[in-house]
Amino acid sequence: MRPSHRPRFAATATSISARRQRFVVLTVLAMMLPLTSCATMFNGATQLVPVDSRPARAEVFVDGVSMGFTPVELELPRNVDATIDVRLGDQVRSFVLRSETQGAMVGLDLVPVAAAGGLVFAAGALGGSIEGGQITTGGYLLGAGLIGASLVPVVVDYGTGAVFRLNPGEIVAAFE
Repeated sequence: MRPSHRPRFAATATSISARRQRFVVLTVLAMMLPLTSCATMFNGATQLVPVDSRPARAEVFVDGVSMGFTPVELELPRNVDATIDVRLGDQVRSFVLRSETQGAMVGLDLVPVAAAGGLVFAAGALGGSIEGGQITTGGYLLGAGLIGASLVPVVVDYGTGAVFRLNPGEIVAAFE
């Protein structure tokens, strides 16, 4: 007598539920992907800093290197402090641009994927089943992996420098 078995094409309620769960998770992740590494996408690694003087046509130096005459827009890396000297004749006005972290950008990086991971983790906790004496841990592992993956956008934004901004964002040098 042949042991009874299910046909290969017959789907059980468990497999349909697991497929639906995977589909929902992948759909949510696909929808949230554009929101990750938002500082890199919206800010870029450099910042334009306008420099002007009263009167105009003063020479502008960034860390000792001549960059032109006012009015000028400097494209500077966001993650490095810079010293700006504006010279008109023998008069010099010095400014220090400080690289500061934009906390809101870091928060925006963490929210989408971590939220998805938290939802999947909770779904695993609520929908865990016991099959053959073992608790299925797929939801837990996927949720924990997504929460860990939420750090990737932060690393990208810090690596490119996009999470920083230069302050002050504009310079006006006044001469007598």
